[in-house]
This record gives sequence, structure tokens and C-alpha cells, in this order.
Amino acid sequence: MKIENANIEDYKKYLKEKSRPPSRGGNTKALHAHVLVIDGKKYSFLALGLQQWVFKTDIVSFEYELDGQYRNVDKETLVTIDKSGNKVIRGNRGFKKQLRTADTRMPVSRREMNS
Repeated sequence: MKIENANIEDYKKYLKEKSRPPSRGGNTKALHAHVLVIDGKKYSFLALGLQQWVFKTDIVSFEYELDGQYRNVDKETLVTIDKSGNKVIRGNRGFKKQLRTADTRMPVSRREMNS
């Protein structure tokens, strides 16, 4: 299925992996869920980082798959056109092989943590 030349109503981002403090590299490359709302319907995709892929003044086109009640955007097909009419590429379009699963530790020694 495909959405073409649509204006977005809302855009939100949610952290999907375990959080890390800035001293350990932060959440710059953590997996985030990006949710676009177009005509009252939610379309989402997972991408690295908190960088915004679309602004409210942009026009977007993309392909998506319907998986039950979810509309999963194919992020490779996401095309953004800014308010000047120029095609723009935004967001971190990379990937990583392994997701973050370890909890962050308290900044104390093991002896203090165990007692």
C-alpha cells in the first residue's frame, strides 16, 4: 500500500531499547519508534536515533504494510519534500546488528551494590 503527497498531523518518537546515561554514549544510536499521524491514522517504523525524519511543514510519500492493526512504514521508501519543494533526506538511516538488552548499572562499586 502507498501514501503519496500527504501532510502529517503529528509526529512522535519513543525509545524502544534500554536507556543509557550520556557518560556511556547516551541514546544517540538506540532504537526508536517513529510514529506519523496522517488523516487520523498512525503509521510507524523503527529507526536508530532520535533525529526527526519529517517536520510538520513537509509533504511525505511512502509505502507501508498492513500487519493486523499496525501500519508499518518501509523506511527505505520514505520521501520527504520540504516547504520549498526540495527533496530532503533526514534521520539516521543506518542499522545495527544487535539490540541493547543490558540494564544500566548504578555508578557504584560491586561491593556497595551487593550490600
